[in-house]
Amino acid sequence: MKKLLYLLCFLPLAACQKNDTVAPQAAPEFATADEAKAYFYRLDDDHNRAMVAKDSAYFARYYSEPYYNCTPNNELNNKAAEIQTLIHGPWQTVERMAPQFDIFAYTPDLTTMVVTKRIKIRTPAGESFLYVRRSIVFQKISGQWQAISGQGTYVATRFVGQ
Repeated sequence: MKKLLYLLCFLPLAACQKNDTVAPQAAPEFATADEAKAYFYRLDDDHNRAMVAKDSAYFARYYSEPYYNCTPNNELNNKAAEIQTLIHGPWQTVERMAPQFDIFAYTPDLTTMVVTKRIKIRTPAGESFLYVRRSIVFQKISGQWQAISGQGTYVATRFVGQ
């Protein structure tokens, strides 16, 4: 009898639980190129945070199938290899810098963004910084914006051709 009363007490809680799954949201439509740019820069900020947090679920949603990236170390990563690289890196901070050198091109179905990033890493010798010129191409696939291709290139810490 005690068990039955115990179970009856929790019955309302079980009835209230939702098992809804979160459906992917449709890709936003942009009225202007500036709106699109703001959206993709926020997406890049999320990518940077996911690198530091080692959030593999974010990258699984962010990258399309297939996705290919040429790393600064001249390696060609597919989606799975790129996710492994990003979640196992020694990243402490990742931030965009030098916006005067950014390139952004938008169409309703394809977008390209080129930015420079400063990445603080942890090494056996202590902390150091990497500077990477990052190119990424996004495509609207089944109503979702996803990265389809990327490339990173190490850059010097001084400006050239100002």
